[in-house]
Amino acid sequence: MARKKVIFVTFLLFPCLSMIAFFMYNDGLKRNNFKKLPEANCKQNPPYLVLLVTTAHDQKKVRMAIRNTWGKERLIHGKRVVTYFLLGTSSTPSTEEDPISEELNTYKDFIQKDFRDTYYNLTLKTLMGLEWVTQYCPQTHYIMKTDTDMFVNTFYLVELLMRKNQTSNLFTGFLKLNDAPIRDVRSKWYISRKEYDGDKYPPFCSGTGYVFSVDVAQRIYKISFSVPFFKLEDVYMGMCLDKLNITLQELHQKRVFLLSKHTFSVCAFRNLVTLHGVQPQKITLYWDALQRTQDERC
Repeated sequence: MARKKVIFVTFLLFPCLSMIAFFMYNDGLKRNNFKKLPEANCKQNPPYLVLLVTTAHDQKKVRMAIRNTWGKERLIHGKRVVTYFLLGTSSTPSTEEDPISEELNTYKDFIQKDFRDTYYNLTLKTLMGLEWVTQYCPQTHYIMKTDTDMFVNTFYLVELLMRKNQTSNLFTGFLKLNDAPIRDVRSKWYISRKEYDGDKYPPFCSGTGYVFSVDVAQRIYKISFSVPFFKLEDVYMGMCLDKLNITLQELHQKRVFLLSKHTFSVCAFRNLVTLHGVQPQKITLYWDALQRTQDERC
């Protein structure tokens, strides 16, 4: 009898607990409760482009490579470009001091909140970046969200953005217009019918790297309060864009956001924006080669 009462009470409480979890999600993760903020003053020195790079605690080597290459703050064609790293809290908590604490205090280029740093929390991590832009850097023109295993040709990206000159309603990257949920439980990207019942996702851009105007960042952040959480970050962005009736666009008539591996050549890499799956040492090699050969003709 006592067991039946417990089950009955649990059944009655479950909707309440779900609502509490919902409000904790919104209040705890989507409002201004950052653990770390970067040293940035967008009012006095507004950037043209902000690069938001998702990272994990154990990726210092690649963060250093990025800081010294495509992520270094610089002027490109007179336009200021800055980079910040998006970070959660360690997925393996320890009583010892977090080994990343020294790096956090040295470089002051992290945006961090108190949620577990896991692959399926990339959605939270990205929304955190959009919240930071909305609250602290609405003066920027464009934002790029990308990952640490990427090579980004920021010179060509700025050139293409200046050429396009579209400062509102822009969302671009490697377009995925007809992707369907993966129902194979062995897949990293498995999605159950309960998580998403449709047979096709709304159009979205690969999470490896997408670029959007600041007004889109603000509108996605705002509408995210009414779009249920979805663990695949790039698809979630597509869900928000679908609700906002924002159409994806190509940045160039040729494909400049690349997903597959590509043999390095100066001429080829001058005319791409992103390349996926690049190790830290190759990020440095590719960048140095492009810088050394700026004056060479293709």
